[in-house]
Amino acid sequence: MYSVLSEKIAFSTHAIMTAADLPSGLPADRFLDRRHLWRAFRVANLYRLILAALLLVTFALDEQNRLFGKHYPSLFLGTALAYMVLALLGVAGSYWRRPSLVVQAHWQMLLDLAALTVMIHASGGLTSSLISLLITAIAASSILLPLSSALLSAALGFFLLTGSWLIAHWYPSDAPNKGVRLPDNWSDLLEPLRDVSDSWVRLGVIGAALFITAGLSYALAERARRSEALARRRTWELLEIAELNQGIIRHLHNGVIVVDRADQVQLLNDTARDLLGCAKVRPATPLAELSTPLQERLQDWRAGGADISAFRPIAHRPELIPRFTRLSGSQATNVLIMLEDFEQVTERLQQIKLAALGRLTAGIAHEIRNPLSAIGHAAQLLQESGGASASDRRLGQIVYDNVKRANRIISDVLDLARRDRVQPEHIALLPWLDSFSQEFCRGADSPPPAWSQTVDPVDMQITFDPHQLRQVLWNLCANACQHGARPGEAPLVALCAGIEPIRGRPFLEVRDAGPGVAPENAEKLFEPFFTTRSKGTGLGLYLARELCEANRAHLQYLPIPEGGSCFRITFAPALATEMDRWTTAMP
Repeated sequence: MYSVLSEKIAFSTHAIMTAADLPSGLPADRFLDRRHLWRAFRVANLYRLILAALLLVTFALDEQNRLFGKHYPSLFLGTALAYMVLALLGVAGSYWRRPSLVVQAHWQMLLDLAALTVMIHASGGLTSSLISLLITAIAASSILLPLSSALLSAALGFFLLTGSWLIAHWYPSDAPNKGVRLPDNWSDLLEPLRDVSDSWVRLGVIGAALFITAGLSYALAERARRSEALARRRTWELLEIAELNQGIIRHLHNGVIVVDRADQVQLLNDTARDLLGCAKVRPATPLAELSTPLQERLQDWRAGGADISAFRPIAHRPELIPRFTRLSGSQATNVLIMLEDFEQVTERLQQIKLAALGRLTAGIAHEIRNPLSAIGHAAQLLQESGGASASDRRLGQIVYDNVKRANRIISDVLDLARRDRVQPEHIALLPWLDSFSQEFCRGADSPPPAWSQTVDPVDMQITFDPHQLRQVLWNLCANACQHGARPGEAPLVALCAGIEPIRGRPFLEVRDAGPGVAPENAEKLFEPFFTTRSKGTGLGLYLARELCEANRAHLQYLPIPEGGSCFRITFAPALATEMDRWTTAMP
């Protein structure tokens, strides 16, 4: 679908690049294609070659009447042969393109004027029918030459004809053995000019025709060049717009399908192909072959159905929400279908709700933290009081412990409200994990666990906010220390990083050797305030997942059949996001 557009754009780009070599005097428009000028020059040389051949054939077959070259046959024959050879060289030069076009066009103009004037002189001068060929030659030269050169060719043609007429008057062809009849004095030299005759009038008419032909030919050629340049400019603009529209449609997050009146697919972007789970689609594919449920909902919409329900194209694919719109203008019979991932829509709504809830809870948390600080301070004073009994100290400790728990919940809620403050960086994972492992083992509340880590490849890089990655890993490793140890054994924390073989995205796994998560609790792990510990807040894993989502990563729990738990963080591509690649590809 996009290949034809790419070929057109490549052709237009090549035409614009070759237009920079236009000869001087022609319009310096970057949308002119110089190849057309070379093609016109080649056609003109082929015309000269055919003309020379026809003149030679006519001369050879008509020996009795001598329509051409009857006054000087040998001169006509030699000139025609030379003209034919030079026309062949002109054809070769048009393919070789050396020297430049403007030089070859000027030389060809001089050749036409000289050769045709000699053949006209050999065929009877002004009374010869070859005069029309001289006018045609000047018209052909004016197409390729600038205006000054076109008018110069007309002037040269007129002067050469005048000279030929004077030579014919001084040296008549009917007296070749008498020699040149020179005038007796210089006043007699201008005698032909004083004699106003039909030849003189004819010469003036021919001269006017030459200048009119040169001017009109140049004006028409210039108009044609300007029209072609304007057409190419408009074509280039349309192709740019078409390319931009195709790029936008191709990279939309929503699926886009256009079907005609017969429900045959006219346009299908990559997102729609991925959502429907179909392979390469051939042109004019029936919509029913792509998705029968989508075809049914299109028929319901055409029948006037207002409430179009979501559908699942394939069993393992997410539900899709279709939206139908009829196009306008010449595409009024076509229907535009927009496909949205139901899970993404739900996730966006959930994010909006969570953002509003985060702002609300952040405000409440700030208000609650102040009285909690006062309560915690009072509980500490009660414990340190000399007159307090043992039961009072125990009650004070209970109050203080619960104040600390409430403060942890408030801190987690505030961290959740600040999840949009993401500053992702490119991180070399191996040295970063070495630094993190030393910090975690020094700062762990319990005895340091048995630690192991592997990174393959060793130079792997990820894109993540370093502070938030530390927060996520600290939470996962702390859970591994608390829940990932069998009775009587030291906790084991294993970090394993690698590259996914299919999608090519980097991942990091946090594993332990504990009993694992019960199946009934696996689906609730990332829900807020879900915990199996009496002193837990239930926000650790939820906050970890939210921070991963904010960094375009994904956190999931993977059970290990042989025992233990595994939490995998799948990172975004480290080099560039899809939008970055699209922005870079824009002209």
